[in-house]
Amino acid sequence: MSRHKHTHKQISTGHKVNPNVGTKLLDIVICVYNRFDLLTKCLGSITNAVGGKFEYNIVLVDNNSDKEEARKFYSELDPQQYTIIRNQENLGFPKACNQGARRKSSPLLLMLNSDVILWENSLDYMVQAMDDPKIGVCGMKLLFPEDSLGLQSNAVVRPPGKVQHVGIVMNIRTDVFHIYLGWDANHPKVNAMRDVDFVTGAAFLTRRHIWNKIGGFYEGYGTGTYEDVDFCLLSKKLGYNTIVKTKAVGYHYTGATAEKYQIAYPLNQNRLLFLQRWQGELIWREAEVW
Repeated sequence: MSRHKHTHKQISTGHKVNPNVGTKLLDIVICVYNRFDLLTKCLGSITNAVGGKFEYNIVLVDNNSDKEEARKFYSELDPQQYTIIRNQENLGFPKACNQGARRKSSPLLLMLNSDVILWENSLDYMVQAMDDPKIGVCGMKLLFPEDSLGLQSNAVVRPPGKVQHVGIVMNIRTDVFHIYLGWDANHPKVNAMRDVDFVTGAAFLTRRHIWNKIGGFYEGYGTGTYEDVDFCLLSKKLGYNTIVKTKAVGYHYTGATAEKYQIAYPLNQNRLLFLQRWQGELIWREAEVW
């Protein structure tokens, strides 16, 4: 039996899913607000990222993009390949993710930003990681892209080809931050698969039964930020680990939509909300492994 058939069998155990009867293994939910140039690249990268190893669904949740651009773009997509939800207002990232997740019921669920371009076999590597039943959330290594595509060029803020994400941790002051931000993508420390406190919602793989038990992302975070951190903590309370599979890689045009359309995220407000929700429960661990 090949490794990936074994993967399907393990993931299916206890969830009444048999990959041999047509049930798809993975649901991919992508929230969209304009930037169809990046969405085109994102969608185009998925086939090679899966590598033909399993079947999947793609759900696009459009948060009130420009109507004419959206109409043209979605009219050219094959309705057999995509489930498309078009909202009449911008519901924010957490609520849109929850909305998309409800449309399907596969045992694995991936939240994927439309500004993430996946490398070959990246989703295959992440799905393999879920063979371990102790893992509740899996992230990937994300790099700053080599090209800007309209982003402000800044080698300090977005160093091309360097690390954007290989996990998020919390310091003793309850600040959350990306480890190894800006490091060389090939550094041995960067490429060690590891347990982390949190992973970014930009490429966020979890189990359907965990998602359902938690209730998805907390919608009180509005436009977004901290919903991924919050979810990882809730998953840990259920007894699951959060990891980064660093063999899984993608380019992340971080801030591409917000920068172009001047979208302000309630970072400070959501940090206070997060601290209120987790008052007395946050435990700092010394990050000697980083």
